[in-house]
Amino acid sequence: MRDEDVAAAQLTAYHSLRDAGLAYGWETPELDDAVRERGQRRIRHAARHDPEGAFVAVRGGDIVGVSLATRRGPLWFLSLLAVATDVQSQGVGRRLLDASLATFDDAGTLCASSDPKALRRYRRAGFELVPAYAAEGTVDRALLPSSNRVREGSFLDDRDFVEEIAAAQRGAPHGPDLDFFAASGNRMFVTDSAHGRGYVVTGPHGVSVLGATTPQAAAALLWAALAEATKPVDLSWLSRDQQWAIDVALDARLSVKPGGSRCVREERPHRLGPMAPYLPSGLWG
Repeated sequence: MRDEDVAAAQLTAYHSLRDAGLAYGWETPELDDAVRERGQRRIRHAARHDPEGAFVAVRGGDIVGVSLATRRGPLWFLSLLAVATDVQSQGVGRRLLDASLATFDDAGTLCASSDPKALRRYRRAGFELVPAYAAEGTVDRALLPSSNRVREGSFLDDRDFVEEIAAAQRGAPHGPDLDFFAASGNRMFVTDSAHGRGYVVTGPHGVSVLGATTPQAAAALLWAALAEATKPVDLSWLSRDQQWAIDVALDARLSVKPGGSRCVREERPHRLGPMAPYLPSGLWG
């Protein structure tokens, strides 16, 4: 991928994901200036920090596919894989994934949608498919806890605290991805008490990423994120190890339903962290 590819790559990814959403039942926001700018910023961030994992597929001079893979320490993460609808099932997605896997070493993960073609591709690439749930809806604010031992954090002052927990949970720190969240206007909350330690980066729909040392600390952070949501909540990739998150979602009167999959590939044991309690970022793992 080259810098001049970013705008076209964002459009290709947007239309691909929109078409898949129409086919498999998830909503995609309208393509306005804010959505376009956010998508381009994501692609530029990945291409800047992980150029060896950023690729486009070109046919007839047009970009018809894009893949972005990041490396944070030993952790490889597939941030984006999208192929134009009219050239799918022609091997383009497989070639893009193979190219991004060139930076894979021992351990990797990705957050998959319910697109069956994508799930087939990931399984054939050696990833274990871990089924997950999603929770969505509007939180009844009368149900929010009055106090839960959480304070607002700082991307600068609390960075070492966050990265220590991230390294234990993910097997790798977030690194420059924390800067991406900060520059995007996300807020952070942290907790450090006898009940456990942890952090959450919040977004308009709830959680952008969350890591903690205990389910109790993670639940308190999730409640804090729900309190900050300015749009209907959308929690994704609640796998079997995140029952604490499912309990919070049910207590908040959110609708819990089968969702996408967390996909994991670990060629040497113990290279990844337990990722529990942990809610991954769909952008950066």
